[in-house]
Amino acid sequence: MKFLQLFIRPVENRILFMSYSGRQYSDSPKEAYLELLNDPYFEGYELVWAFNNPEKFNDAEIGRKVSSNSPLFFIELLRSKYWVANSSIERLIPFSHKRNVYIQFWHGIPMKSLGQTELGLAPLVRNWYNNAEIDYLFTCGEYDTVKMREVFPTAKRTLEVGLMRKKEYDRETKDMSVAEIKTELGITSDLPILLYVPTFRGYKPKIEGKLTSDFFDQLADKYTILYRGHYYSKHKAVGQVISVTNQPLVKLFKVADAMVTDYSSVLFDFAPLHKPIYLYQRDLDEYLVRRGMNLSAKELGLPVAHTENELLWLMNQPYNLKSVERLAKKFNNHAADESVTAFKNIVCLM
Repeated sequence: MKFLQLFIRPVENRILFMSYSGRQYSDSPKEAYLELLNDPYFEGYELVWAFNNPEKFNDAEIGRKVSSNSPLFFIELLRSKYWVANSSIERLIPFSHKRNVYIQFWHGIPMKSLGQTELGLAPLVRNWYNNAEIDYLFTCGEYDTVKMREVFPTAKRTLEVGLMRKKEYDRETKDMSVAEIKTELGITSDLPILLYVPTFRGYKPKIEGKLTSDFFDQLADKYTILYRGHYYSKHKAVGQVISVTNQPLVKLFKVADAMVTDYSSVLFDFAPLHKPIYLYQRDLDEYLVRRGMNLSAKELGLPVAHTENELLWLMNQPYNLKSVERLAKKFNNHAADESVTAFKNIVCLM
């Protein structure tokens, strides 16, 4: 890399974007891209996206695309003054880059163990966490800041201004009513909508931690149930459930009346809407041993069940929304425009 840097100088107005290590066009990098694309001040900037498979991404607003799997990718990276990502943009190979500015949004508040505390972490990934030379690390609140500094000990600056992906909710849903989203999802019932978002487990569990078809059958006359799996997960919806795994979360957030999850940080994104959140943690003991957690249900202040019967009972009780309001205020209280302003200031001033 040092050899390439001898010959390659970054283009001052060139910005390279990557989301989920080149797998997606999404999240805070997408929102950052759209903010610059629609701001006349940045009209002269060259905005480039890196994808593992560029041919799969044909959104009209995407300009130049490069392949992050190409042997030439690091040339594209070094030619870009600014790097914008929510995971590793340098392909898990940390290196010094004095002429480039690395902006890291990350992709969620670390509810699960992350970095050096993460169990079974590959040496390559562990080395990246330890040595990634991030210039600006965006965080959501005091808890997030402390944890992310532990995860990325070599990050130079932390900006506690929230994540730009909050912009997506308004952008994607402001012109769509709940009725329109229901029609798009094929929902014909007027029953309340329950969004179920289980966590991906990167191991074969001894205890099945996901809700069963019997549970969903018991709720069939009370809720329309939406199942939203992790993009890694091959688990399919069961019973009287609508699979929405490929749908944007923000649309599901708007239409949902309540959420059930287990260990997913998606609850932090849902909490600002002040709707009920339930935790179902049947396999908690195994998950703690095999994956690890940073936050307990008690620390989150949310109702938790360890059996399906307990969850049914909880869902029949009055819900105290103040618990969700407190959670949102503590962990995810920054307006999206704060991160937009901070991001644009970096690009303008550096």
